[in-house]
Amino acid sequence: MLSANNKTSDDPGDNTITIGIDFGTTYSGVAYTWSKKLARIEIITSWDSDLHSNADLEKAPTAISLDSDKHVLWGYSIPHEFGQIRWFKLLLIDKNDLPDDVQNSPKIAEAVAYLEKHNKSAIDIVSLYLRHIWNHATQRIMETISKDMVCSSKLEIVITLPAIWPAYAVGRMRQAARIAGMLGDRDPGPTILTFVSEPEAAALATLSDMQGRHDIKVALHYSAGDSFVVVDCGGGTVDLISYDMVSLSPATVKECVKGQGGLCGAVFVDEAFTDILKRKFGKNKWRKLGDDARHRIQHDEWENGIKTQFDGSYREWKFTMPWECLEHVDLKPGTLIPKIVITSDEIQRAFDPVLDKIFVMVQEQVAAVTRKKGHGPKYVILVGGFGRSRYLFSYLKKKLGDEIEILQSRGASSWTAICRGAVIQSISSKGRSNLSIDVQGRISRASYGVRYSTTWDPQVHDASLRYFCHYEAGWKAKNQMCWYLNQKGDLVNSDKRVTSSYLRQFDTNDDQKQTIVEDIYCTTASQPPKVWNHQVKMLCTVKWETKIDLTTLPTFTNPVGKVIYVLKYDIEMTVAGGIMDFAVYRDGVRQGGKSVMIEYENA
Repeated sequence: MLSANNKTSDDPGDNTITIGIDFGTTYSGVAYTWSKKLARIEIITSWDSDLHSNADLEKAPTAISLDSDKHVLWGYSIPHEFGQIRWFKLLLIDKNDLPDDVQNSPKIAEAVAYLEKHNKSAIDIVSLYLRHIWNHATQRIMETISKDMVCSSKLEIVITLPAIWPAYAVGRMRQAARIAGMLGDRDPGPTILTFVSEPEAAALATLSDMQGRHDIKVALHYSAGDSFVVVDCGGGTVDLISYDMVSLSPATVKECVKGQGGLCGAVFVDEAFTDILKRKFGKNKWRKLGDDARHRIQHDEWENGIKTQFDGSYREWKFTMPWECLEHVDLKPGTLIPKIVITSDEIQRAFDPVLDKIFVMVQEQVAAVTRKKGHGPKYVILVGGFGRSRYLFSYLKKKLGDEIEILQSRGASSWTAICRGAVIQSISSKGRSNLSIDVQGRISRASYGVRYSTTWDPQVHDASLRYFCHYEAGWKAKNQMCWYLNQKGDLVNSDKRVTSSYLRQFDTNDDQKQTIVEDIYCTTASQPPKVWNHQVKMLCTVKWETKIDLTTLPTFTNPVGKVIYVLKYDIEMTVAGGIMDFAVYRDGVRQGGKSVMIEYENA
């Protein structure tokens, strides 16, 4: 038996620490709060660092080294001379789902080769990184609010994901988090893991940053119905999401049109700069450079120099050629050591192919808003690490003209927007705070539902669907579809968590330790079918491991006199900015992440 109804989420109370993790392609960050107040969101810093100047930054590199004889190194603690793997976040996606230019990227090839060298999978290396950043974060939290408070509080973890990722990538992230030990049993209760899309998290943080500023209120002239586009530019992905302002007090938004995204982040500009260096050095000198020298140039001259300074205006950058690649003729007395000279024209050619892709997506998003509302959005807001680029700002400003204003924050608030927004989304969606920020509705990307059986009716059901149920000792019709969301493109009201209720039947011959398995389906058909057919695709499988005490279950006696035991449970579906997630409830209690597995198709 299955029915769809709206369910109010369980209130975990005040003794909950919410931790938001922005697991990025190039850098990762963590924010947390133990308070109901938005102002108490803290950012994790104090990283272990081989370069002491980096220790207190708001994010750490998404990098792992397995080349140390003593222990695994990660983040800033990896010396330049050590081999390391980066970009491994993108390896969670099947190669065929990556664009051709990303598949052929040298960075991807290097990451794959590193995994093969150390006999690791993408999930292995992601879980290893998550374990280290999680252990570091929880240690810092205990040092800030006390070990006793952490040990006596429930934990809720929110991991952000690109909105464009396929559904199976969510399952792989959940698996990596479980392997990392983040979902272990704790006395206060099960640790809850949820997901939110990166652009939605960024949008919530942006709204939060704008609140309470009199100058912003005067400058923005927000009114109900105004819309804005948030462009979250990260290391690997760029995601866009558009919102309508529903009300000002409290600040409430709803998704305006379907968001979009692409793999066109900062790392692709980094690759283009590396190509410039190769040409400038020449094949022989470039080959002589060791990994340490190459890293030094990338870090000192590019990341902390050219990349941040470039705004499109003409200038030249010069730096001395490293001694490692010099030849004898360069070292003769009286000979000036050669310099590398890079012009702004060359830098622009590195940026523009990536920015062209970003502009196309911005243009498409603006056009979609205009078609729906009759006028374009008032603002395009840039967030994320790459979103701080001066040239990106001037490039989009020139392309979009004066009709749409571009807003950009270049400080730490933009860099930490996603992990802060993850915390905001979690505590505001569960009604645990006095936050006046809310996402009222989100656009459904498809129709989602379940397959079930019902009592056979020859007037309604096709004969091919009939089967005999030995539990109920009667005929039933299989392959009936019940849809959580009735149609792709619907606006999903975010204060309603859609729940399906299930009955699982047992007799005394069944094992008491059970793995309950339920399949979730999706369709992009304009009218979702009532019976399972070729239009319906498998989305994921929800597996719940539980021990069943038959004596505690309600019973019924079937027509042949056999006593049947009935287990009742619910599966709840939530949608956060395009990220689907599921939870299992029994007797109103959410089952812990350690006992519930979500296995996505193609995972």
